[in-house]
Amino acid sequence: MIRALILFMLLLPFPPAAALAGEEPESSVPLSRQLEGLDPGPRIAYLRHLAASRPDDPEVFFQLGVAFHESGEEDSALHYYERSLDLDPSLSKVYVNMGVLWDGRRRPEKALGMFEKAVEINPGDLLAHTHAALVLLERKRYEEAWTHLERALAIDPRDPQPRFVLAICFWECGMLREAIAEWETVIELAPGTALAAQAETNIGLLQRALTESLSGGQPPPAEGR
Repeated sequence: MIRALILFMLLLPFPPAAALAGEEPESSVPLSRQLEGLDPGPRIAYLRHLAASRPDDPEVFFQLGVAFHESGEEDSALHYYERSLDLDPSLSKVYVNMGVLWDGRRRPEKALGMFEKAVEINPGDLLAHTHAALVLLERKRYEEAWTHLERALAIDPRDPQPRFVLAICFWECGMLREAIAEWETVIELAPGTALAAQAETNIGLLQRALTESLSGGQPPPAEGR
């Protein structure tokens, strides 16, 4: 069930996930903020224009990668992510998004390598730890997944994303009541979001599973295996 439960959580980092370290070169408003609300098509057109005047700005190429990623043009997204890293190899958020892309292509080891590179560059990258935990959980490497989740929660115990994944971990371990409690926390921390809506759906599934287990059935296996 992991793949079904986390599908759109993986999309959350795309609309600018992390602020770029340092100042924007030509504006006091971060580029990510300037692009808010624009669909991928207009963003791509604007960013290509911007790239002509700012060919050495890694954030421009990162945002181009994000826009192509959201459009489903993954080869173009990879091209611009890599261009961004050519200009600044210290941008952990680029590795995170590349990891998400490779995970979507069912290349878990390649994805994990990207997330681990992001953590190596920036041990405080919460999203990198969270996504690494997801991949490891799917590979049944539970101890390593727990380690990444602990680090993510130490960075920000009120961020709903690692708590969402922690609930999945409890689900996988058969700790259904603990999973429900974590998803309830996600709803409290991120009310009205897509993540909270997914948590509500998952709580319904788990409550049904608990009822079945009390009546002699078995908790449902993880879907998407």
